[in-house]
This record gives sequence, C-alpha cells and structure tokens, in this order.
Amino acid sequence: MRLVAVGLNHKTAPIHLRERVAVPRNALPDALADLGERCGEAVLVSTCNRTEIYAVSHNPGASADAIEALLAGYGGIDREELSPHLYRSVGLDAARHLFRVASGLDSMMLGESEILGQVRNALAAASESGSVGVPLSRLFHGAIRAGRRAREETDVSRNSLSLSYAGVQLVQRAAGGLAGLRALLVGAGEAGRLLARALRTTGVSDLLVANRTPERAAALAERLNGRTVPLDEAAATLAHVDVAVMAADARTPVFGVAALAAAVAEREGRPLVVLDMSVPRSVDPEAGQLDGVRLFNIDDLSTITEETLESRREAAIKVEAIVEEELARFSEWWDSLEAVELVKSLRERAETVRQRELAKAMRRLGDLAPDQAAVIDALTRALTSRLMHDPTTALKTSLSKTQLQAIRDLFRL
Repeated sequence: MRLVAVGLNHKTAPIHLRERVAVPRNALPDALADLGERCGEAVLVSTCNRTEIYAVSHNPGASADAIEALLAGYGGIDREELSPHLYRSVGLDAARHLFRVASGLDSMMLGESEILGQVRNALAAASESGSVGVPLSRLFHGAIRAGRRAREETDVSRNSLSLSYAGVQLVQRAAGGLAGLRALLVGAGEAGRLLARALRTTGVSDLLVANRTPERAAALAERLNGRTVPLDEAAATLAHVDVAVMAADARTPVFGVAALAAAVAEREGRPLVVLDMSVPRSVDPEAGQLDGVRLFNIDDLSTITEETLESRREAAIKVEAIVEEELARFSEWWDSLEAVELVKSLRERAETVRQRELAKAMRRLGDLAPDQAAVIDALTRALTSRLMHDPTTALKTSLSKTQLQAIRDLFRL
C-alpha cells in the first residue's frame, strides 16, 4: 500500500486551467463520493491556487491514472491538455509535498497561514463523507502538526501577508490608496471575511457586501460596520463604487462583460478597479479589455509575493527542517503499518494452510466424534499459533523495507 498525490497548482498551471478543475464547497461531497468509488480512500484539497488529491493504493500508477481522468472529466478538459500541468508523487514524496503545503512552503505567499486551515477543512470534509481511513488521517494530522510547528517555532509567518491582504494591497496600489473610498465585496465565506477585514484595515470608508446567502452577508456587514446589497442588485452598484472585490464560490461568472460595460458608461470616466480572487473566476476576463476597468486576478499577486519572499528565506530553511522531522516521524509509523499488514497477511496464509491440511486429515480419518474433531482442530490451531509467534513478533520490530519485501517474497504474500 502506497501514498499517491496528483494535482496542479499556481506553479504548474495558469488560472484558466485551475479554475476548471477547482471544486466548489457545495460540490465537494459528490466529488469525494466519486473519488471513493474510483480510488477508495482519498482526500481532496481544493483552494484558489491548487487542486490536489491524495489517496492510498496497492497500484499507485493505476490510481494516479484514475485521479487524472477524474480531474480531466470534472473540468471538461482533454487529458492531453491537462496532463503536462499535473504533478504526481508517490510514497514519502507525496507525504513531503503535503507537509510542505501545510507549512506554507508551497504557497504563492511564502508562509501564509490560510492554507493550514484549508488542509484541516479538506480532512474534515473527507471524514464527513467517509472517504478517509487511518492512513490518510494520520498523514493529514502529521501535515497539520508540521504546519503548526512552522508557525510557532519559526518566523516564516511573521509579518507575512495572507493572499487576501496581498490582494487588497494590489488594489490599493492600483487605486492610489483606499482611504475614504467605497468598495463592493461579493462573497461572505472565509475568503470574503478576510478580504473584508483587509479592506477596512486599509481605510475603505463604505463597505458593501453581497452574497448568495443574504444572512451571511448581513452578519459580515454588521461585524465590520458595512451595508448589504442583494446579489441580484450588485451589478448596479458597480457604477457607484471605487473598487470591487470578488470572493464568490461559483462555477459561472457573477459579472459578465455587459455588466461591467454598463457600469463604465455611467461612471463618466472614473476608473473602476476590480480584484477577482475567485477560482473559478467571478468576472469574465474579457471585461479587463474595457476602457476604464482595471481587472486583476489571483495570479497578478506575483508582484507582491516577490517583494515579501526575501525577508523569510532564512525562516523557510528552518521550516524545511521541521518538515523533514515530521516526515521521519510519519515514515516510522507508516513502516510499522506495513509490518502490521504483513503480519496479518502471514497469519491469514498460515490459517488457510491449516484449514486445508486439516480438511485433508479429517477425510482420511473418517467419521469422528465431535469432541475428537474438536481436539484435532485445537491441536492444529495451537501448533500454527506457536509456529507463527516468533516470526510475527520479529515483524513488529523495526525492519527495513528490503527485509519486509524479502519476507513477502519468501512466503509468497
């Protein structure tokens, strides 16, 4: 049994591919059910910058192929188009990748803390759907521990911008400052809440919140002294705000080109800055071609990330060491799990042989009284148990992978 990880992220795929395979929260249960049918035990991590699937398999190549086919089918993409943008990892390489992700080392914004919560949420969703067992649960708990240690024991997250704050900083630069401006926020989930706080911190004076669920919009607006706008009226407000920030969780755009063009016509030359942090995108990218509209998406944050990278390089080295420590701990447990499985297989083989030989002996002995048959059965059980005791005890000690494989080969397991 081996770990398998297949996915794509901001380093390997442009946003127009990432958004097609992204799994919205409301579609997660169905996606996990599909994964369970194809791969058995699996966890799906889907964020604005990555979609990754982790599984355990006795045939890693076949499972990776199945995951790749699922991602391609979900996004409606030819596998030939998608495959060059995917990465595949097996065994400890798959575990190392997840540990680095949870520790913030693989993020667009080095050390950002949002990803740790997203990894936790992915495990929780898989647990609720029944698609995760002990191996993947242990893997994810190890990754979460590594991520927590990275933030507690190093400075990798100190003064680190979250993606939300980096996005608002980008908007602030484009607008020449946000103090006293009016902003529209679409989306009141976790990402929306982070963006709303960032907008308030940078001086936005009037915050309008729209969301598919009005109650969520009202709760967020009340918390930050903002106002709500019905989602079906949000497009009309584009003519009257200075910036619009999108954090919606939907597979189709909230604002098309026509909505932005209508807003531009009413703005009398005043520019509109739009930040689309949604994946899939909530604003038709063609709207960025309109005069008077400055449209940014999450991939445009690279300019901000480069500026903050240098100050945390030393901390990142320490985080890599933490990752390796936690990986060694997980590896030791995984090896013991392999030994447990081998013990089980060996005992099952011994029991199969015992029953087969017992049946042969019973046929040769003819009719026996029940108590006589019970004595012979007990004798064979005792002999088998005694013969298996020392080998299984030895297997539970620390054995190398080579030794474990030699035992499999010896007993044809």
